[in-house]
Amino acid sequence: MEDYDLFDKNTQAIIYGFQARAIQRMIDFDYVCQREKPSVAGVIRSTQTAAVSYHKTFWGSNEIVVPIYKTLKLAIKNHPNADVMVNFASFRSSYPTSKEALESDTIRTVAIIAEGMPERQTR
Repeated sequence: MEDYDLFDKNTQAIIYGFQARAIQRMIDFDYVCQREKPSVAGVIRSTQTAAVSYHKTFWGSNEIVVPIYKTLKLAIKNHPNADVMVNFASFRSSYPTSKEALESDTIRTVAIIAEGMPERQTR
């Protein structure tokens, strides 16, 4: 993949914030597009007590599990090929979590899905 390409058929994402419907819809789209594996590598849920847990979802008619991590650092460590983060954090925490992702060595693209984030913080 070239530096100027944001996504390709092998792109994998880490989702910040547990949004079960969004995760399932992304995986459904991947399945319909006939990707070899889901684009969702893992999920961050900072409020959980365990370092790692799992979320059941569907890949077509098969049930699969997606790992859920307490921290972005742990997710990045376990999924070094994931180069996108989709940020569903609240407006209070979307800036620091997006900044943490962009300061990592592997995340190249961050999609921020947050309401109320000050525009000056998005630059």
